[in-house]
Amino acid sequence: MYKLFLLSFVLLFSLTISAQEEKVEKIDSSIKQLLFFSNDGCGKCSTSQKYFDQHHMPYKKISIKENRPLMYEYVHQKTGGNNVGVGYPLLVYGDSIYFSIKNFPAVLKEIEDMMQEDGKLADLEEK
Repeated sequence: MYKLFLLSFVLLFSLTISAQEEKVEKIDSSIKQLLFFSNDGCGKCSTSQKYFDQHHMPYKKISIKENRPLMYEYVHQKTGGNNVGVGYPLLVYGDSIYFSIKNFPAVLKEIEDMMQEDGKLADLEEK
């Protein structure tokens, strides 16, 4: 009886938790935006977010925990469907997809430059 109660409690609790999680089902690819797949406790994710905020780069932060399948859609798009290990964060801007980043400062600057060229930063700098 105790096991049944415990199992029911765990099931109910997990359903409650999953109902509170923010899932992103689909991203509008017609809008060029910076997608920032982030993981709690990730140092590079934290560094990325600080960089984006300091440089007034608009981004959509997406939790990897709740959106892992969507993240892997981008990974498979980049790798041609191959399964690979993914170092966080995963960054997407337009057709550019970055993960397992080696030269982190250069990639952040590259994305900033692309956003500047696309006029994504000009509006923020004028305000």
